[in-house]
Amino acid sequence: MKTNIDRFLKTIPLFILIFLCVIAVCTGTKFINPFLLLSDAFSKTDFTIVTRIRLPRVLLSVLCGALLGGTGAVFQGFFRNPLADAGIMGVSSGATFGALLAGGLSFSFCSFLSPVSFFAFAGAVVSSLCVYGLSKIFRESSSVTLLLSGTAVGTFFSAVSSILLMTRDKNFHSFYAWTMGSFNAKGWDDFFMFVIPSVIALILLVLCAEDLDVLSCGEDVAQGLGLDYKKTEKFVLLAGSLAASSAVCAGGIISFVGLIAPHIVRKIYGPKHNTLIVQSMVYGAAIMILSDTLARTVLSPAEIPVGIVTSLIGVPFFIFVLVQFCGERK
Repeated sequence: MKTNIDRFLKTIPLFILIFLCVIAVCTGTKFINPFLLLSDAFSKTDFTIVTRIRLPRVLLSVLCGALLGGTGAVFQGFFRNPLADAGIMGVSSGATFGALLAGGLSFSFCSFLSPVSFFAFAGAVVSSLCVYGLSKIFRESSSVTLLLSGTAVGTFFSAVSSILLMTRDKNFHSFYAWTMGSFNAKGWDDFFMFVIPSVIALILLVLCAEDLDVLSCGEDVAQGLGLDYKKTEKFVLLAGSLAASSAVCAGGIISFVGLIAPHIVRKIYGPKHNTLIVQSMVYGAAIMILSDTLARTVLSPAEIPVGIVTSLIGVPFFIFVLVQFCGERK
């Protein structure tokens, strides 16, 4: 009986996410009554607004939020640091640098993988390796150096990205809005371009759960229990880099979603990673939908970049977690 209740409680966030998606589809410069969506009173204009403008944007933001939430849960579990997420660790900045570097390339590796996606993934891998390598130099304070290394690497890639934006032709100036995080003008083409690598990344993140549960006992104990640490390390970096680069390509740099979602989920469901990662994806998607809806309605018809909204929410949350984390270390 208790198991059935637990399963039902775990499905509640999913229903809330669906409800938020419906609200997001109906809310905008023109409000559309949700009760008319399936009725004969649903006009062709409303149908076009919903199906061609709002629905692909909502689905893309769900994907992006799920990727960031799942990546945050996996990185926090692997590095055993509550402050780890793709943005704070500089992975998102590395992916952005790679995407900007490939912005002028016109060739494609295959039908669904553009040079922008490939270079974004490569940039995410390079930045995550740099952060991890720097944090390992000082093993006695690796939790602190992880945060500092991520800040340093992320700042470096952000600076180089800014140089690229300033020195390239005028087309690159359109990337400025993208670097602040935005789903504006996103359509079905954008959604289908990123849905395949995004789904692959989500699956890879979920597959990290069992090894992360073992690793939570400590690196030495985990290896004593038979965990191949080097293999786990490579798998986590691969999954996290693919997820972060997909999220960056879909919506730009959107910070703090990967920090907020896992912390909320951990307080509700506990530290077991099988539940933590999946629920972090759901909560991350919900946070992203809510933030994007606020971004395009608060100053309607003008639009705020969604990255600014998540930062306004995430900075106080980050300070709270940082104070709590520093208090536990004393």
